[in-house]
Amino acid sequence: MKRTALALILFAVVGQAQAAPSPLPRDVKDFVSRRESCDHWRGEPSYDDERKSEIAWASCQSCQGTDASLAGLKRKYRTNAKVMKELGEFEPKIEPDDRATAREFCRRTRKPEWQK
Repeated sequence: MKRTALALILFAVVGQAQAAPSPLPRDVKDFVSRRESCDHWRGEPSYDDERKSEIAWASCQSCQGTDASLAGLKRKYRTNAKVMKELGEFEPKIEPDDRATAREFCRRTRKPEWQK
C-alpha cells in the first residue's frame, strides 16, 4: 500500500514537472531583455536637449541590431511555439532603413554626463 501511494505521488510530481512551462533559452531571454529596454526608450518623451541626448544614447545601446536578432531567433526557434509566441510580441522592424546613417548617429552619440 505504501509503495502504491509513493508511486502515485512520484507519478504526480513527475507529471507536474513535465507540464510546467520550460524556461526560455538564454539567447531569447537576453534578446527580450534588450528589446524591452529598447522599446522603453523608444516611448520616452524628449522634453529638453539633455533628455533627448539621454534617450538617443540609451536607444543606441539597446536598439541597434535588434531587427536582425529578432529575425534570426525566429528562424532558429521556428518550431518552438513558446519562443515564437514570446518573439511575436515584438515589432519586426524598428530600425531605420539607412543603417549607415543610424550607425554614424550612434557613433557620435555620447553617454550622458550623469551616467559616467
